[in-house]
Amino acid sequence: HVQRVLTYVQYVSLGIFALAIIVRIVVGVRIVVGAPGGATTNQSFDIEWFNPAGAFSDPGAVVHGMLLALFIYWGWDTCLAVNEETENPSTTPGRGAVISAFVLVAIYVSVALLVMMYATVGTEGIGLGNEANQSDVFLAMKDVVLGPWGWLIVVAVLASVLSSTQTTILPTARGTLSMGVHGALPPKFGEVHARNQTPGFSTQVMGAAAVVYYVAMSFLSENLLSDSISAISLFIAFYYALTGFACFWYFRGTFRESARNLWFRGILPLIGALLLTAAFFISAVQMLDPAYGDSQIFGIGGAFVSGVVLLALGVVLAVVCRFLPSTREYFTGKPTAAATAPTSA
Repeated sequence: HVQRVLTYVQYVSLGIFALAIIVRIVVGVRIVVGAPGGATTNQSFDIEWFNPAGAFSDPGAVVHGMLLALFIYWGWDTCLAVNEETENPSTTPGRGAVISAFVLVAIYVSVALLVMMYATVGTEGIGLGNEANQSDVFLAMKDVVLGPWGWLIVVAVLASVLSSTQTTILPTARGTLSMGVHGALPPKFGEVHARNQTPGFSTQVMGAAAVVYYVAMSFLSENLLSDSISAISLFIAFYYALTGFACFWYFRGTFRESARNLWFRGILPLIGALLLTAAFFISAVQMLDPAYGDSQIFGIGGAFVSGVVLLALGVVLAVVCRFLPSTREYFTGKPTAAATAPTSA
């Protein structure tokens, strides 16, 4: 229920913002803070913005854009993690994931185009080329576009942050719930809230772990915290690529059954996995540069160190869990015979 309310708040606030921009574009006036007279022309739409040839003239920028896109789109697949709590779980979660992907693309592209056309890419005022605005474009535009209603954008951003937090916790909590049920984690993780029928203890642990990490890193080094957040895109590229390769390998025996299987279970997942793998390694090389990000450790970019250390830790834990007697059966796809449905708490 909370997630639904947050979603409505975002849609309404963003819709009002977009409508206000459209009205101003139609009127043909853009207000520039501090500019004489306050009015300039808008930037006309240019189909060349979608020309891939121009984009790939700077491969480094393309890779950076891909990882940024991974970060902002991350969470679209959360509905797949809650399939057991969904009506008609065999089809609804899959359709939800596909629909959410298209909806997100439509929202991001349309809003980005409107902002570019209204604010332009200039280096003054609310222009997107103004370095003072690059950390938060909407904050710079809110009062210009909405006037006294500019606080709506702040509310939308806060709602988005809360929603993103939930979409991060939801899949992880359900993963640990499964591990608790099948003996890979203490049985406590397998408890389900009696009234809400959601992973109670797992959700609390995942939320608490995130809070502890954020608070601890904030006290230790805000720069390192920022770089560790930048490194998240590496993790996303890694496990999405792994998922693509796994899909290709798991369904390899069904490719000849139909053209649909060949494309959707074979070719497209493999292409996606290869692109994400390339983005992962190219970005990792870029992060090696000490000038990348806000910190450096032993002459190496802090984002690279954060990413590599945490990935290495994950590999070590995966190997240990693969051979540890208490977790081996879970990670080899052979749940224990004693595994039962989650218990209510």
